[in-house]
Amino acid sequence: MNSLLRRDAGTSTTVAILLCLALLVNYIDRGSISTAAPLLQSEFSLSPKAMGWVFSAFFWTYVLFQPISGALADRFGPERVLASGLALWSVATVMTGLSSGLFGLIAFRLVMGASESVFYPSGLSILATRVADRFRSRATGTMQFGSYVGPALGTFVGGLVMNRFGWRVMIMSLGVLSMLWLIPWLRIIGLKRAPPVTVPGTTKLIRASYGQILSQRALWAAMLGTFCGNYMFFLMFTWLPLYLVRQRGLSLRVSQEYATLFYVAEAISVLISGWLIDRWIVRGASANRAYKSALGLSCAAVCLCLLACAQVGLAGLPMVLILMGLADGLAGPSNCSITQIMAGSVATGRWMGLQNAVGNVAGILAPIITGYIVAATGQYTLALVIASVVALVGAFAWVVLMPAVVPVPWGAERAV
Repeated sequence: MNSLLRRDAGTSTTVAILLCLALLVNYIDRGSISTAAPLLQSEFSLSPKAMGWVFSAFFWTYVLFQPISGALADRFGPERVLASGLALWSVATVMTGLSSGLFGLIAFRLVMGASESVFYPSGLSILATRVADRFRSRATGTMQFGSYVGPALGTFVGGLVMNRFGWRVMIMSLGVLSMLWLIPWLRIIGLKRAPPVTVPGTTKLIRASYGQILSQRALWAAMLGTFCGNYMFFLMFTWLPLYLVRQRGLSLRVSQEYATLFYVAEAISVLISGWLIDRWIVRGASANRAYKSALGLSCAAVCLCLLACAQVGLAGLPMVLILMGLADGLAGPSNCSITQIMAGSVATGRWMGLQNAVGNVAGILAPIITGYIVAATGQYTLALVIASVVALVGAFAWVVLMPAVVPVPWGAERAV
């Protein structure tokens, strides 16, 4: 039994680390435009409204292709779909650095959005199939670690490269480096999918239609909760450097350091919370209680931090950003673990495709709404207040609207 436990833990760790690295390069590449934003805005003479559209362009195709990516992952295998998507988004990142104007920036951001849409449907499908339940939160937290440390590294290291060689070299270098992930993935995991799930005692495959998936109240609660949680993150992900430079009066170098604090705090939080939640469940807490508690606390704390960010002085701003990062990171393992548990390996790809599509509409709206608010008022305060209200709605979705976190009995509903 002990040897089996160690083998399961080793497999879970390997898969989680590779997915963490993929998500790390995913977020470094998609966030490169934000790091370069102050220079881009000056070079192309872009207004706040135009910058809002540049920031959001990625998410138009990212949202549109989420359900398609989920279907592809379930149909052709998430391992294969993830590798193909990473190769494409790396090329698109390089091409973004060659853009000569607003049209090129938006065009290649659209390509990046479509190709990066494969990650969460594919990544969670891989975790649902290859990771044991007792390691669910820590494996998910390890994977999610990449989504927070990626922006931290991208902002800090990318900023250093950009300050010395310019924004084009910075973005193109990130795209080239991303391709290196394919080497360990192909050597260790390969492109072969895990065996499909069958009805116990038979050879019949268990399947779930989109109609069955869409009929689940849990999916709709998860879509709303994910949207609300993402709204704050994408406001910060896109506008934080400009907010710190334009409204707070910081230099480009110092603003990059402040933004890095936010992402580092998120990275630490998501990694530690995944382990703590697993331990809490092993000691007797239900998955329902553990995951909902973490998500409700995360949303409530983010709400308070956003309000504090709008009012605190410059001296207290770093601490508020750190606390906001810690609060937001708490939600990462629970959000994705709920999807894996309820959808299972049968439907995680398509479920997450739908959930992430709605959730990432926040990536479209937050940059645009913020851009229009800044253009109209010259300040970011109202944008922060709106995000705080959205965070409270997220707490309601996860704690009240979400039903009990238990696996959906797909096989009992339909076996073909």
